[in-house]
Amino acid sequence: MNWKSPHNRKLPLPKNHPLIMGILNVGENSFSDGGNFFEVSSALKHAEDMVSKGVDIIDIGAESTRPQAKPLTFDEEIDILLPRLKVVRKEFQDMPISVDTYKPEVAKMAILEGADIINDVYAIRKNDCYQMAKTAVEVGAPLILTHCCRGEAFDGDFFDFFIRGMRKRIECALAEGLNKDMLVVDVGIGFGKSVEQNFELVRRLDEIKQLGFGVLLGVSRKSMFADIAGDSFALRDTATAVISAYCSSKNNCDILRVHNVDANIIAIKTISKII
Repeated sequence: MNWKSPHNRKLPLPKNHPLIMGILNVGENSFSDGGNFFEVSSALKHAEDMVSKGVDIIDIGAESTRPQAKPLTFDEEIDILLPRLKVVRKEFQDMPISVDTYKPEVAKMAILEGADIINDVYAIRKNDCYQMAKTAVEVGAPLILTHCCRGEAFDGDFFDFFIRGMRKRIECALAEGLNKDMLVVDVGIGFGKSVEQNFELVRRLDEIKQLGFGVLLGVSRKSMFADIAGDSFALRDTATAVISAYCSSKNNCDILRVHNVDANIIAIKTISKII
């Protein structure tokens, strides 16, 4: 990873452990905390809480990516996102902020308003044209590219299917002119994968790193933990922290996207002491 902010803001790099990306869902229908941070004041307070606990990046998003979630129009997403982004940016001028969206127009406006990184949650491509990558090049922002395979059928080995799909997405991004150093790949836990496939991806992160890009993992509170932790998000936070400690011990990913910043930082610090 050698990414750079379009605003000349210093972006963190993983050293002895993964970076922690804290989730700031400001919409009303996110699967685990929808509506909790919808008010501008509560969004800012949650950002303050994450910063105080040592978060490396704040990932702000207005639209839920859970299956069957109602999609937002461009205007609806902008109306929710920008006021909250602006207050967080004003309060924390040095904090790296990523914008969680799949709409290139939303991403562009967010970057112009002070966000540093585009977190593309679907990586939609049409006729091999990857518009979000083109937007990232236009505004000079790093791009996080998510492997989403909802609705895609495949034959044979799942991991081979995954690697082929990720390589194709990467090729499309680079074909739009995106610098390799400005691209991070998100394995897309829960985006069209079964529980077994999700855990396989976690187990094989070191192979995914061999693609030659920074790797982001986002397992936080996801349904892959349902048979372990049930519907309790507090218990799913525990399961998430276990995976964070595992990834830190294996040095097999660069960014961990989490809801509970404190629990995951403590898990990483604890495993570091053991190692």
